[in-house]
Amino acid sequence: MRVFDAHRIAAIDIARGYAVLTMFIAHAQPDQTSGWGHLLTIAGGGERPRTLFAITGGLALGLFVASGLRRGGDLRELRRTIAIRGVFLIALGLFLQTMASGVSVVLDTWGLLFLIALPFLRVRNVPLLAGSTVLLLVGTAVKLWVGTAVNPVLVLHTELLQLLDWLTTGSYPLLIWLAFLGFGYAISRLDLSRRRTQLVLLVIGVVLFAAVVDAAFTTSAPGSSDTFFGDLLVHVSAIGFAVALIAGLLLVTSGMGTVARIAGFILFPLRAVGSMPLTIYTAHVLALATWRGFGAPGFETWFPFLALSACSLVFATLWRLFVGQGPLERLISSLSRPPARSLPFVNR
Repeated sequence: MRVFDAHRIAAIDIARGYAVLTMFIAHAQPDQTSGWGHLLTIAGGGERPRTLFAITGGLALGLFVASGLRRGGDLRELRRTIAIRGVFLIALGLFLQTMASGVSVVLDTWGLLFLIALPFLRVRNVPLLAGSTVLLLVGTAVKLWVGTAVNPVLVLHTELLQLLDWLTTGSYPLLIWLAFLGFGYAISRLDLSRRRTQLVLLVIGVVLFAAVVDAAFTTSAPGSSDTFFGDLLVHVSAIGFAVALIAGLLLVTSGMGTVARIAGFILFPLRAVGSMPLTIYTAHVLALATWRGFGAPGFETWFPFLALSACSLVFATLWRLFVGQGPLERLISSLSRPPARSLPFVNR
């Protein structure tokens, strides 16, 4: 029985599974942490999980487009599929925002990213990387400026605040996340099966991360340093961490050797979570809303995070083994499937 489609890349699923579970830390950690809990917060908290989530999303989008074109798909048809998925994610994200979950929902931002990316799917890597770098610089500067100078003036204009939240001042500002998406999209065009490519990516990621490791560990979120350079260092560090982690996972999971088989077996639950991020993310928002509705029992402990993580790993593993594609992933694939024929969504 084939549990995963042959075109899926294990390292991307595993990295995205890690990103999803570590995002739980910010949503369900106790107010005060010490000991191993503090180490857990350092290892998974801050900017790194969401940056990793964004870059793996860019990778998945690039692989989807490349796979569709390689199989003779029409670019217009691919754009239609991506647009439908984008609209679905916006609607689902806005719906989840109505829940009292305490989560800054990312799905509506992700849907907007899909729509904005549509005209740029065939842009070559050099201008893509250059544009992403410019967006990162501009987005970091604009977020800092808008948050301190403009946002207080518009407190009474809710509709404008929503736009500003999407574009600049929210937890997932579009200008910055477009940069992350572009970096991931560019990486997807490399030959990720080659050891040389994997090693080069690993070196680049480690260098970027190590160059600003102090900023990565001393700043819990972009903007907390209140300086452009400080915020930028946090983003660069998080990008380096994401690239290094993906490259490292590619090295240990690629091929048919003993190491790859052992790593694949051990990391299977995490890969299962990463193969259905929409389902797991939505379920955790609903679970947190229900939990808070009952008064958030155990909020002073790590039990909510551990329960969310364990349930996610067990559910995703069993569902992947006995059913296959995640329920919401199956729904969105059905809604966006072309009328005449279906195109595979790589690492969907």
